[in-house]
Amino acid sequence: MSSLTLPCRQCDDKQWIRSEAISAERVLSPSIRFELSNEPIAFSESMLVLNDENVVERIRKREIKTGVLKLHGISFATARMRLLRQYIVVVFQTETPLMYRSKGSSVWLAQEKNPQRVTYERVPLGEKNREVKKVQQLAVRSLYALGLDYGVVKVGTLPGRKLVVVDVIPDPRLNTQMEDVFVHEIYRYVQKLGETAVKPESVMLGADPEFIMKHASGQLALASQYFPRFGKVGCDEIWHGQNRANKPLVEIRPQPTPEPRTLVVRIYQGLITAAKKVKTANVVWLAGGLPCAGYPLGGHIHFSGIVLNFKLLRALDNYLALPLVLVEDPNGVKRRPKYGYLGDFRHQFHGGFEYRTLPSWLISPTVTKGVIAAAQLIASRYPYLQSEPLKRLSVQRAYYQGIKTDIQPLVKTLWEDLRGLSEYPGYAKFLDPFYEYLMSGKTWDEQKDIRKVWNIPPYRGPRKTAR
Repeated sequence: MSSLTLPCRQCDDKQWIRSEAISAERVLSPSIRFELSNEPIAFSESMLVLNDENVVERIRKREIKTGVLKLHGISFATARMRLLRQYIVVVFQTETPLMYRSKGSSVWLAQEKNPQRVTYERVPLGEKNREVKKVQQLAVRSLYALGLDYGVVKVGTLPGRKLVVVDVIPDPRLNTQMEDVFVHEIYRYVQKLGETAVKPESVMLGADPEFIMKHASGQLALASQYFPRFGKVGCDEIWHGQNRANKPLVEIRPQPTPEPRTLVVRIYQGLITAAKKVKTANVVWLAGGLPCAGYPLGGHIHFSGIVLNFKLLRALDNYLALPLVLVEDPNGVKRRPKYGYLGDFRHQFHGGFEYRTLPSWLISPTVTKGVIAAAQLIASRYPYLQSEPLKRLSVQRAYYQGIKTDIQPLVKTLWEDLRGLSEYPGYAKFLDPFYEYLMSGKTWDEQKDIRKVWNIPPYRGPRKTAR
């Protein structure tokens, strides 16, 4: 079945969508392009396409499909792999509205010439055991990594509870339940198109950037010796050694706000609070991607007040995560792809989401201000941003391998897009110095104490530069 063009004005009729998007053989169209009529909306092309047909054709080749997933740190099933269970997951962007699980406990051999017939049962939406959650996360991550927006992902469970991707299908054959789900999701996507671009001030921002502490001897200074598990300054859940009570990572958790400057001030206040607990200069505070082997750091940003979809995540990857590679410590590349993989997100209890791809941008006030300002600008105006360099596999490799020379010329174009937004001048105070730093050829040093650049005691000078 070939790519499909649907006029948006007719997509308020689910039955019509069904008749157009699903063939008589009950096969879903592999790619859908939406046509705006006379609406004066200058959305980027990517907003009006689900499953870019060029991407679909690229991953028809199994070796390319498996290679892309491997690049993103995702395991693909081999022909002789024995599976305990298999899941069939319907994925539409960040959601998994329908999934099935193989019945019985017999071992199934993936890809064999004469496989035994497998029967499936529907997994209740309310079932949230550990394996089901991990299957859902892997299915969404796999679809995103391949550059798709919808499809069916088959996931297998190996002995030892390891998960592998068995296949990703952009044009699956559907049963009635699958038809209903895909038709509804296509309908909902079109209906929400008008809600994707919002005023910047309506995007609520939060964060939980991390840092780690080391003694002059090189040994870790445990965060749990100074800070509680929860609170505005607390410990991340990762533990050190055998004792789970030993937490090495510190998190700054400022109260959310729609104002980027206010969030920066609250982060600075969190650092001051932390300094009152750790008063010695004999302990250094380190940020970035991987200042201490085995303990990757994150600079997670929380969003609410905006529609979450793959288009938004790809904008954040292209316009924020990719440029940040230019200034990262070369050692930080070792964080990827287990951590810092493209499109890493997590739904939050408050209805928003957490973007988890970035390293800890606490490395300096300039980087912190720039990241937070860019995050809000991108999140609010992403439907109008045109560039997607990460659609190219060569750029994905450059990201994961930290090849700065391949990325630098791309950042110039990305920044021109941002400067072309009418809202950019309101962020220029933070974004212009950030861009200058990105293009300076400098890289941050993850072994330098961040308290010095933040003017945090015991290094505080006469002026509070973070403000």
